[in-house]
Amino acid sequence: MKPVEVRVASAVAFGGALAFFVVGLVLWRSTGDADVLKLPSFLAAVELPIAAALLLRLRFVHYPAMIVFILVGLLHLVIVLADGPAWARVASGVLSAVHIYGVVLLNTGPAREHLGGPR
Repeated sequence: MKPVEVRVASAVAFGGALAFFVVGLVLWRSTGDADVLKLPSFLAAVELPIAAALLLRLRFVHYPAMIVFILVGLLHLVIVLADGPAWARVASGVLSAVHIYGVVLLNTGPAREHLGGPR
């Protein structure tokens, strides 16, 4: 059985990608500029396979998932500091915190043991 930490980290990857894509869709509908969907689409293409790989217990994805979560968290912090609607910046702040929490979850003992990392 998969540890809760791994299931929640997978939910962070899946839910984070989905939430960011929804934010992009709302921005696209409000601005009419389809370019706002490029970054959310790219992050979804990266994070959705990571979510699946974590659930499938693919051991090689443990450290790459943590690196992706850190980079996505930093990217969301850059969005928070950029110009844009306040609600989108708040959403990015929450998504940044959630991705950093995903790193913490993947670094716990049960997750490392399950995914075959160092003990």
